[in-house]
Amino acid sequence: MRLIFVLRLILAVIFGTLAVIYSELIPPLEGTNPFLIKVLVTIASFGVGYLVFPSVARSIKLITLTLFNFVVHRVSFEVSNQILKLPRPVLPFGHPSPQVGSVSITKPLILDTSAIIDGRVLDVAKAGFISGLILVPRFILTELQQVADSKDDLKRRRGRRGFEVVEDLKKVKGIKIEVWDKDQTGKTADDKLINLAKGLHGKILTTDFNLNKVASVSNIGVLNVNELSNALKTVSLPGEKLELKIVHLGKDSSQGVGYLPDGTMVVVSDASERIGQTIEVEVTKILQIPQGRMIFGKKV
Repeated sequence: MRLIFVLRLILAVIFGTLAVIYSELIPPLEGTNPFLIKVLVTIASFGVGYLVFPSVARSIKLITLTLFNFVVHRVSFEVSNQILKLPRPVLPFGHPSPQVGSVSITKPLILDTSAIIDGRVLDVAKAGFISGLILVPRFILTELQQVADSKDDLKRRRGRRGFEVVEDLKKVKGIKIEVWDKDQTGKTADDKLINLAKGLHGKILTTDFNLNKVASVSNIGVLNVNELSNALKTVSLPGEKLELKIVHLGKDSSQGVGYLPDGTMVVVSDASERIGQTIEVEVTKILQIPQGRMIFGKKV
């Protein structure tokens, strides 16, 4: 109340001051005292200023609220427009993005049993060539378990090593491993992988040559570790010479076979008698086969 009273007085003083200033413009009237008229006008203006304060205050409040609401509405409108312009993932109509727990899945990598057992996928991931979400379907883990329970000692060790690879992948920075528990249609594990990759628009990570071909025919992306390994092998041109240890006979009894450090097989003519020895070989021909690259050469 004191604040309102002070504000009323301030407005009254402003009105009274204006009256004093402009009363000088009032022409003198006969039979009247000019000074008295000025005093009356000033007092009247003072009273008007004191009385009209509530109306002025309401007008100021209304103008302020209107301006504030306009600014807030305009800012929110512009922010909404900018948000709507942001790109969004395009999903088929009526099909929400699938999830594993609370993780939304879009175009994941799906791990095959062959890639897990092979183990090189772990080195590729550690090198940073694979990142993001990797799905391990439950039926793949079941197949891996069957390998780990095999009576064959070699298969059993490779199966157990496969589980170690999955655990080590979980520790690689930039990779998130999730198990896909949902049922999947298909008679075989390969059929289920193909159908799962189609449903999730994902890619299959494998070393299986036949699965690679079937997936390619079905227009499904495949990351084949063998193809990556072959692409990274050193290219030897005809006429180049290399040091090579002959380790066993070739298909022809006169041939000797050795291997480069990256695993590329080299067939050397007339080298059957040099098994166990390191010789100098000249490259004569390079043959690209689905399983990789073969080099043919002759003794220097």
